[in-house]
Amino acid sequence: MPTLHINLAKIEHNTRLIADMLRRHGVRLVGVTKACQGNERVAGAMLAGGAAALADSRATSIDNLRAHFPNAELELMRPVIEAGNLSAAADIFFVSTEAQARTMMQLFPARPIRFCLMVEAGDGREGAPLSVATREAACIASLAGAELAGLATTLACVRPQAPLAGAMEAFSRAVAETDGLFEETDRASDSRAPLVSVGGSGLLALFDERGARPGLPGGRPSPLGTATELRSGEAILLGSLPSDRDGLFLSGAHSDAFRIEAPVLEAFEAGGGIRAVAGIGIQDVGLGRIIPAGEGIEPVGITSDYLILQCPAAAKEYCAAGASVSFIPTYYSLLAAMTSPYVEKIFH
Repeated sequence: MPTLHINLAKIEHNTRLIADMLRRHGVRLVGVTKACQGNERVAGAMLAGGAAALADSRATSIDNLRAHFPNAELELMRPVIEAGNLSAAADIFFVSTEAQARTMMQLFPARPIRFCLMVEAGDGREGAPLSVATREAACIASLAGAELAGLATTLACVRPQAPLAGAMEAFSRAVAETDGLFEETDRASDSRAPLVSVGGSGLLALFDERGARPGLPGGRPSPLGTATELRSGEAILLGSLPSDRDGLFLSGAHSDAFRIEAPVLEAFEAGGGIRAVAGIGIQDVGLGRIIPAGEGIEPVGITSDYLILQCPAAAKEYCAAGASVSFIPTYYSLLAAMTSPYVEKIFH
């Protein structure tokens, strides 16, 4: 059975690294727990490392986080479609339209609700187009019992290669155009400052032209513009940044907070090396990549249950039947491994 080893201290370290970097620019960090199904131990490491709030897209995960962290601020990032997608435990609800906000208010008629309007600024994911964002924001702000808490966007996710600076500027203009709406709702809600929420981890690449070293020299203004918070999951969990380039990591971050161990079921000499069959497959890690930790080991095929490895002859000892091989997951393979009932999870 494959085993996923989870190092909580390394997750806490990565969180602190990013939170400290953002704090210098007046931006708070929101830890996204989607890849870990809202796991409370991972979330606890994020909070210990300086995350100011937690976010997830699944109602069951929000409920679990609330049960373990009654005082934490929670954001539900998935647009509301029906009651089954909704958790009353969240503090802020992301929606893309006034219609979604109205539907939610019908489901929870007895409580005031804080909404954050998602704006699609170039990534191609969810959110109101820039052309109608101001109108949708005004409609939400006019709903009785609703508060327009702020605006949000997601960049560097579906289209990690898309230019970020221009998209951030366009989103900042949308925020400026809705400024009056925030002033009205602030007076009705103890003058809370508008929330300007940006995600995800790929935006951290803006802090350095190579995306590898956080921090801005020379006192230049923050590349996140008017943002008040940044939502991050991948960079916290894996130290990596979504990018059109492989192997883009934050300097100083741990890339091995998660490690997968899989048993070698059989191994034969072949082609001047060793062909090994590991007991891990698509049922365990989906179609996301896993990166062998051993030097010279190369995945050459995968099925529902097996991963075929080509290993150098020098790897005979640790690619032998009965041994185990180690892998570092990428974001989507981590998501699958955390979800799979066939992968044992061990916390350190």
